[in-house]
Amino acid sequence: MTTSVDGPPRRSFRIRVLQHEPDPEPIWPLPLPRPAVDAWWPGAAVVPVPEPPAPDPAVVRAARAADLAERRAIGESVGLILEVVGGRVPALRLARIAAPQVQRYAAAATHRADLRRAVGTRRPAGAATGDRVCSLRIDRPADGVAEVAAVCRFGRRVRAMACRFELLSPGRHAPGQGDARWTCVALRLG
Repeated sequence: MTTSVDGPPRRSFRIRVLQHEPDPEPIWPLPLPRPAVDAWWPGAAVVPVPEPPAPDPAVVRAARAADLAERRAIGESVGLILEVVGGRVPALRLARIAAPQVQRYAAAATHRADLRRAVGTRRPAGAATGDRVCSLRIDRPADGVAEVAAVCRFGRRVRAMACRFELLSPGRHAPGQGDARWTCVALRLG
């Protein structure tokens, strides 16, 4: 105990700093080597895992061709939606590729001042003419569903477009096979 001149006695504590370094983590080779013998059954040999078979080139080509056809169909649909939003094509043209709520949204977007092109203005010789899709990204979160993010040019302005396409039969609003086509069920412009 330490005594204080001014008041009650104070306790003094000693603090000692300990240097501690944790043990290094073991470094394992990746992948871990397989044991020659199964540890829980003495004398039993480990059965090697078979290699997956090489994909058939014809199947790979067919899958790529189908993927390219789907991408082309979705890209053409986005281009048509862009023409409707730009005011060059009537919204009724979307009847085959879009749900009714998308048709209404695209028709209402034609009246947005930031998307309208100036009529009768002359453009410089090197300027891009017309509305166009600058880039297109398609994600497939599930079978029969495609979510699209596109960057579009409206005259001199650049806007984002987000769409959701589902693989629907023409007569029904349920996923189907055969004559199903990609239908835009949601659309938003940025």
